[in-house]
Amino acid sequence: MRLSKLGYYADFFISLLLIVVSIGVATFDTRLNGAKWLLCVGLGAAAWTLIEYMIHRWIYHRVPYFRGLHEAHHAEPGADIGAPPIIGVVLILTVFYAPAATTSFVIASGLTTGVLAGYSAYMLVHHADHHWTPRPTSWLFRARRRHALHHHHSDLCNFGITTSVWDRLFGTAGAIAQGAVHHGRG
Repeated sequence: MRLSKLGYYADFFISLLLIVVSIGVATFDTRLNGAKWLLCVGLGAAAWTLIEYMIHRWIYHRVPYFRGLHEAHHAEPGADIGAPPIIGVVLILTVFYAPAATTSFVIASGLTTGVLAGYSAYMLVHHADHHWTPRPTSWLFRARRRHALHHHHSDLCNFGITTSVWDRLFGTAGAIAQGAVHHGRG
């Protein structure tokens, strides 16, 4: 769906605000095990990369409603098209924070902060892929090139936005070789 500027940027700000609040609460909670919390943040961020891949590959490209939204994005990559704001953040809180909070605040807070950080990185990198011109030697340039192959290749490849790890692991990585795009299975 085409979003207003406010709608397009809402999840950026809400996610960052929740991360800051979570870090603040974690910092001032004297009962908090800092190492355990940081480990959970790392696990949450790593988990996000797999979630991002799965959503992009199996929901955005196969589930009819989301496929329609995603096809609109592919048709107009520079437009402010996306899922309605707040849905991603609410899903993250529902799927990660709520269940984990029943057992441990440290785990719930750390895990959710990591997933939100990954989600924020995904939104930022995806935005940059379509709106920025990074230096050709930068990691962001390579991420942008990888994502451009996803947009401009007829076969399904390069579903990861923030990392290519899962594409390489699952055989969906596309790459430039001798002027042609070569890829794994879709």
